[in-house]
Amino acid sequence: MDPHNLPFEVGQLVETRSFLPGYRGAWFRCKIKGISSKNKELGHALEYVDFPDEKIHWTKLYQCRKSKDKKRTLMVRPCFPSVYRERQMPDVNIISETVVIVNDFWKVGDLVDWWTDNCFWTGRITEKLDDENVKVELLPPPEGEGSLYDASCKDLRPSLDWSVDEGWKLPKGNKYGLFCARIVKPLNQGNNASNIQFVFQYFVF
Repeated sequence: MDPHNLPFEVGQLVETRSFLPGYRGAWFRCKIKGISSKNKELGHALEYVDFPDEKIHWTKLYQCRKSKDKKRTLMVRPCFPSVYRERQMPDVNIISETVVIVNDFWKVGDLVDWWTDNCFWTGRITEKLDDENVKVELLPPPEGEGSLYDASCKDLRPSLDWSVDEGWKLPKGNKYGLFCARIVKPLNQGNNASNIQFVFQYFVF
């Protein structure tokens, strides 16, 4: 990647993930303290916002899940966009940044990120316990850590992907759950016709 055309900058709040067992499938909130290259690998010095006792950790921007794996995965992404319920949906003509719209109620099968232990864990809703609580199954190994947990609905957000070229988007071809969100982008984002025509990414069932 061209070091003069970086997708991130020092001081920016971001999220990062890890392929280490015990942390797979989790997103951690961080602040970029520095950007540099080591052994020709571009990386970021990250300060963990929710773990103040942790030392600043240097993370390669792209990593492979396994040593023999040729697929390189982006390990850092921007802060998650603002999330609104359908009944709270803002006027798309005046928004200045990407926002996410979710159903007023979570349902079984929804692919979500669950906030617990000071980070977001990706999984899917397997059961509704009541109006305020559900069961969430984390992604199975090697993508996640697996296991089933009780979760409060207030601690959930829709699970999304992000890429340097496309920005925030719905996960492609996900086999673990349903997409439960719409991504709404500003009408003038990029000032080109393709962005104006592609304002919404709709629910996929």
